[in-house]
Amino acid sequence: MFHGDKWEELSRSIINRLNNLTKPVGSLGYLEEIAMKMGLIQGKVIPDLPEDKRVYVFAADHGVANNGVSAYPKEVTYQMVLNFLRGGAAINVFSRHVGASVYVVDAGVDGDFNIDDPNLIHAKVGYGTKDFTTGPAMSYEEAKKCIEYGRKIAKEAIDDGADLLVVGDMGIGNTTTATAIAAAFEFDIDKYSI
Repeated sequence: MFHGDKWEELSRSIINRLNNLTKPVGSLGYLEEIAMKMGLIQGKVIPDLPEDKRVYVFAADHGVANNGVSAYPKEVTYQMVLNFLRGGAAINVFSRHVGASVYVVDAGVDGDFNIDDPNLIHAKVGYGTKDFTTGPAMSYEEAKKCIEYGRKIAKEAIDDGADLLVVGDMGIGNTTTATAIAAAFEFDIDKYSI
């Protein structure tokens, strides 16, 4: 990992290379930010493209769905996990297109998957969360366990040779939950840009 002067030197070298390609400076927009991030992560001016790409869909039910916030019943979460494993969802199509493997993490689906599938990871913290409109959706211990599972899954993937991890979530009511979390944070976009 680069720090201090070496990091600054590498950053300048990457920017210099991007700005001297046959194109207007900055014309590739977000792709240039991605190239910068990949270069800094790999410690290279010209980063390698990832070869072992993996998508991890974390699936769980959300207690807030009991308030009718979705057009679909919570049982759809369980069915979507099966669809992901069969390769029938949009994320499967995108993943096939870029050569990525799809894994599904049962992080809290309200039901059990008694199937043997190498792409199904059992990391259930509970059978869905509680309704956050009436109290905490999870206990501190449950939230901590979720983070620990996520770290463990990422570490195992990296140790197994993965060089690009993409994460997503699925669960009826997840948009409402994600919106509530986003609204709870003060987010300064300039703080996180390159």
